[in-house]
Amino acid sequence: MPVYRSARIDIVCPTFNRSSAIRSTIDSVLAQTVEDWTLLVVSDGSTDDTDDIVRGYRDPRVRLLRVGRYGHPGGPRNMGVAAATAPFVAYIDHDDRWLPTHLAVLLDLLEGGSALAATGCVRVNEAGKELDRSGFVDLIWHPEVQTINAMFEPSRVGHMRTLLADVGGWTTTHAGYEDWDLWFRSARYGHDFNISAAHTAVLTMGSDTRRNGLRAAQAVVMGYVDSSAAAELVLHAISSDAHRTAARASYLVEILSWYASLVDTSRFRAAAEVVPDLVETDLRRYVATHEKPCLLEELSFARTSERWALLLPLWCTTGEHAHAIGCVLRDRFPGQYAYLAELIGQTQTG
Repeated sequence: MPVYRSARIDIVCPTFNRSSAIRSTIDSVLAQTVEDWTLLVVSDGSTDDTDDIVRGYRDPRVRLLRVGRYGHPGGPRNMGVAAATAPFVAYIDHDDRWLPTHLAVLLDLLEGGSALAATGCVRVNEAGKELDRSGFVDLIWHPEVQTINAMFEPSRVGHMRTLLADVGGWTTTHAGYEDWDLWFRSARYGHDFNISAAHTAVLTMGSDTRRNGLRAAQAVVMGYVDSSAAAELVLHAISSDAHRTAARASYLVEILSWYASLVDTSRFRAAAEVVPDLVETDLRRYVATHEKPCLLEELSFARTSERWALLLPLWCTTGEHAHAIGCVLRDRFPGQYAYLAELIGQTQTG
């Protein structure tokens, strides 16, 4: 195997106590049709034989970097990018794998001038059974969409190596959704995603995924009431069949209008295969099949200094991000706020 002195792309794979299970991830990188890469496996203080497994690969493109325990992938990813020298960086999580053309697809976008690139994906369970795959809504990007949606898992993404210096690197806050945080900050800096519809990343959605069970760190206030009893009455009303149906109908109209309004803007990006009719079909399917598709169905409440706030929980990392989400929601979904205000009025006067 030749030694590639100047890789086209470096790959960062954070890992902790993965042992021999990491082989399928590494082997999927070795199987890439693009060969001039370096894989930086960053061991987050592993205490099992993971490091020995990685060292056992005789391919000089596979390198082990051992760091002190972070307990969070943000730190190891930062260390991996700091060690990278190629013009571009891609990520692969230690329980995911790539189809052989993944790097070729990413590099086609990145070398074509994209600051950030993402591919489609297939999501599987721990037994390898397909759960779902990225649809047309998941292949559209705009700063507003990125702001409110936690889109593009790391194993789907590549970017210019210098991007982290621009936007401040991966957060090491133990709040989850660190990828959403980085893409949000990148969009605010002015970096845009370009997307391929090719389903080249295979993502394992395990029961122990860190995001399962994370508590919402932020929230948007959507309204106020005078008592906890009033808040409970509002939430109970929203859960009734009549109000739930009306709220969902209002939400569908607004989300379809929102996506349609983005198409002709300068920062709208979509995979080549995306067409408006298919996006509308996906959005309608989401609202029809999701357990709680609209904003009002996710509300909770909490005491403030003088009143009770009706809150939309958010799993973003920072207050700045939560504020930005609130701005998009108020601008694009006024009908949801109006419907909630009407329910609050009925509760306060009832």
